[in-house]
Amino acid sequence: MGIEFLITSLIVVVSPGPGTLLTVAAGLSGGARAAAVTALGCTLGIVPHLLVALARHTGGSH
Repeated sequence: MGIEFLITSLIVVVSPGPGTLLTVAAGLSGGARAAAVTALGCTLGIVPHLLVALARHTGGSH
C-alpha cells in the first residue's frame, strides 16, 4: 500500500458526500428540524442497499 493510496483514501474519507451537503443545506434553509428529517431520510435511503449487500454477503441472493 503506497503513500498515494493512503493520501487518496484520506481525502475521500474526510470530504463530505452529497448526503452531508444536503443535510447542511436543509439545516441552513429550514432549521434544525429540517436538518434532522433530511439526515433521517438520507440514512433510511441507505437501508435497501445495506440489506442487498448483506443478503449477497450471506449467500441469500445470487
